[in-house]
Amino acid sequence: MAPATAEQKEEAKKKIKQMQKEGEKLRKGMFEFIDAGAGWLDFDYRFYPGEPVIRIKISHGEICDLPMDVIKHLNNVYKKVRVPRENADGGVDKVMKTSRCRFTPMDVM
Repeated sequence: MAPATAEQKEEAKKKIKQMQKEGEKLRKGMFEFIDAGAGWLDFDYRFYPGEPVIRIKISHGEICDLPMDVIKHLNNVYKKVRVPRENADGGVDKVMKTSRCRFTPMDVM
């Protein structure tokens, strides 16, 4: 493995800037906290190097504007529950994946 060349570093920086620009676009929608059924979710995030750490607190049923990177993150938060197999001698344990929260854009509603 050779270290990255200056050309490759510049190309990577351009791609990161492009992804950052696309991820900053705001989208209006409704947040649902499916796992709790109500309540709120607060978290800190920083997706790209050099960005400040941003704190978000959103409540169930709240309509708000969020960046696309945060929306993608919220829609991919899952809880994994392992269901033991019926026959201990053979078979495979099942893993059920359930969504914890969801952000639905207003143009879809």
